[in-house]
Amino acid sequence: MVSTLVSTKNFGEIAVLDEQGRQVALSSLWREKTAVLVFVRHFG
Repeated sequence: MVSTLVSTKNFGEIAVLDEQGRQVALSSLWREKTAVLVFVRHFG
């Protein structure tokens, strides 16, 4: 498992996949409208 610490100052720079599977900056998802981020962690 890879663990990376991310500061709130550069949180939007994290790379995620968009609807088409392309890698984009997380901040691009809320550039034009408000977004809610929910993180779910599965234990087990």
